[in-house]
Amino acid sequence: MATSVPPERLTRHEISWLLAQEARGAAKTLRTEVDELRAPGEVRITVPSPVETTLDALDDTIEMLSALNTKGRDKGRHGRIDLAALLVELAPNSRVAIEPGAGTEVFGDEVELRRMFHLLIGQASGRSPAEAEIEMTVRRQGDFVRISANLGPDTAALGELERRWLSRMALRHGGAIELEGGTHSILLQADGASDQREVTELRKELEQAQQLGEAYARELAAVLAAGDVRTEAPPASRADPEHFSGVKTLAAAMHRALRGAADSPATVQELVQELGGIAECSLETEKENVDLGAELRAVGAQLEPHASRAEVEIRYDAARNIVQRIARPTLALLIRNLLLHAIAATPRGGVVKAAVHRTELGTALSVTDEGPAVPEASRWEVIRHQGDPTRFGRPAGVALVVADAAATAANATLELRESADGHTETWVTLGR
Repeated sequence: MATSVPPERLTRHEISWLLAQEARGAAKTLRTEVDELRAPGEVRITVPSPVETTLDALDDTIEMLSALNTKGRDKGRHGRIDLAALLVELAPNSRVAIEPGAGTEVFGDEVELRRMFHLLIGQASGRSPAEAEIEMTVRRQGDFVRISANLGPDTAALGELERRWLSRMALRHGGAIELEGGTHSILLQADGASDQREVTELRKELEQAQQLGEAYARELAAVLAAGDVRTEAPPASRADPEHFSGVKTLAAAMHRALRGAADSPATVQELVQELGGIAECSLETEKENVDLGAELRAVGAQLEPHASRAEVEIRYDAARNIVQRIARPTLALLIRNLLLHAIAATPRGGVVKAAVHRTELGTALSVTDEGPAVPEASRWEVIRHQGDPTRFGRPAGVALVVADAAATAANATLELRESADGHTETWVTLGR
């Protein structure tokens, strides 16, 4: 009969998960250093092909190890968790001081948070949480909730593995751990903190827009007062149905994305940021030889915070040295919006797979999400937003429209396919 594991020590599964996270961080650092060695400059170092092959194999091994750790893991209630109530429930004999503040709720997995507190209390008291009699505090500190436990005179009892595991778990929840003297603290991002920051930034942008509008109004009033107004009719513009069709498509996508935005200011903020990125993209940039795998990972790294908030993981199957001659800003805009669309289509806890391919028609990019597949007869309708994509379980928004426009600007073709497991693959064939 198996003996139970003391709450103050990690289980074999938790140690395995920690190993996977540490290996992932080391592999990412190693790849970054290799990319820096290969970057153009005064001295260019050629990285041998076996090194790239080894790095790719290492990435694949880490992904497999991560998948094994995720498989079969107990999932508890995922949502808004009151940390003060959870602590009182876990340690009824301990003294929990709840300091006044803006709230002690976080958004996360109850099983994971419960285990973190189990470990913290067990390390601090040397007993199970139900038997522990220690002093703890819970208080709001800016955008975080701080949970502190007094370790007593014997702080050496806190194991290195346990401290590293707690640190990784806190980081996973957007926080950190701190150890000051005899007090061990866990900081977790408070529920709604990121939304509040986005609302504040959005209000600032709205104020700036209002000030700009007032300035335009004053200038127009001055022009009218001076009588410097055109009296003859302006020349007729050339009829361009395709131009209007493009404007109509973008307007439809924005309209669907902004419906209900009053209840989600973050949606407006993200839309403003993406539109700004489109406006700054120059179509006159000269073409250059771009490593598609490296560019895919670089753009994906920029979207990691967004993917983490959506609780979606991005995985890559992007071999190095697949080079395409293309304008880099257009390619970056294309990749960014392919990934944004896939993240929006994937449920929480899901995976987005991004890959680079060599095909008979040339190089290609593919991004596979875990959203439902679109019937073949309706795929063009979804790409061009000629109908409501939510009818097919696909996300509203401008990402797919922008990706299609960027593909067109790069003389590439974008299409939707159905993956082997019934999900959606977005393919872009870039040519030779």
